[in-house]
Amino acid sequence: MAGLDVAGPQEAGAPSRPRRRGEAGRHAASDRARRYLRDLEPALAAIAAEVGRGAGGIALRLTEAGIRKPRGGAIWTSADVRKLLRRLAAEKHG
Repeated sequence: MAGLDVAGPQEAGAPSRPRRRGEAGRHAASDRARRYLRDLEPALAAIAAEVGRGAGGIALRLTEAGIRKPRGGAIWTSADVRKLLRRLAAEKHG
């Protein structure tokens, strides 16, 4: 069909990055997640020192500081923080 956009919609201003499939895609996603955790760790440590280890307090501070979630969301929840802390602990022990 002429004029049909088979590439699908793309957000305005979003950087285009080639799609990776299969194992290469999983490795790329895991690497991005590890970098995100490594970059966020100092901020988490500072916030935890200030407000304690409670997930609710950490979530509130992350949201107030404008720190984006791994997939770009702006509002942190206690569940988000608990998952993040579990993953961080697993990365340190694994």
